[in-house]
Amino acid sequence: MRRFLHFFAAFGLAAAQVEAEPEVIDDKALLRSFEAQVGTLHKESVGLSAPELRRILRTEPKTDLALEEVASRDPLTRPELYRKAKAATLFVGHLYLCNDCDRFHGSAAGGVIVSPDGLALTNFHVLDFARARAYGAMTADGKAYAVGEVLAASRKHDVALIRLQEAQNLPTLPLADKAEVGESIHLVSHPDSHYFTFSSGMVSRYFLQPKTKAPRLQVTAPFARGSSGCGIVNDSGQIVGLVTSTNSIYYTQKDNRQENLQMVVNTCVSLQSIRALWKTE
Repeated sequence: MRRFLHFFAAFGLAAAQVEAEPEVIDDKALLRSFEAQVGTLHKESVGLSAPELRRILRTEPKTDLALEEVASRDPLTRPELYRKAKAATLFVGHLYLCNDCDRFHGSAAGGVIVSPDGLALTNFHVLDFARARAYGAMTADGKAYAVGEVLAASRKHDVALIRLQEAQNLPTLPLADKAEVGESIHLVSHPDSHYFTFSSGMVSRYFLQPKTKAPRLQVTAPFARGSSGCGIVNDSGQIVGLVTSTNSIYYTQKDNRQENLQMVVNTCVSLQSIRALWKTE
């Protein structure tokens, strides 16, 4: 009898361990799913056509839609932050035809959902591709949507507000009211097709982008190409910025070769730039 009980105790422990196993992400399968679903939406003429989307984007419209108010400032644990941020993080990208075949290929960056009915923030440059034949977005649970509207956009601030067509009851993140230098921040992003990667750091400074004079947020949390448009959040899971670019600083540059990497500057769209999408009285 004791041996029988020991067997079931061991079986129960093994089952609990299986249930506790972390999700394993299949990067190639995610991209294939994005390509297939957005391709189907394109064939069915769902959402904005690529030329129409870019035309509206470049008019740089503004919006008066209200977003979710700042929620509780209570901090979340790191696993809670990951789950919350991942659920609201999007693939945002396009399909294009390469020069070597006649099938669509996908190019995906990021975005973040800010309302249950499909309002999402991303970068202007994520949507501004002349080669794009179709645009779309895919949620973390694998459902793809066409882009139905471009509600606001700013090339200077590198930010856009879009609506996913026929989206309902999506997980969201609210905008924060501020983010101070030294404050902890986190992000879920897609560095070089390593989808839904979690990293953390802090706000390191604010500065003006030299060419456009747009206010930028600099953070120490690492990210890389493919992460553009993903949300930067505080300890409470509120958006304080969006990934936009990186700049590598090398100690020496000789004969067009950069050597001795010293640091990478991680630059983000600031809350001030996000708010520039809204009409002012």
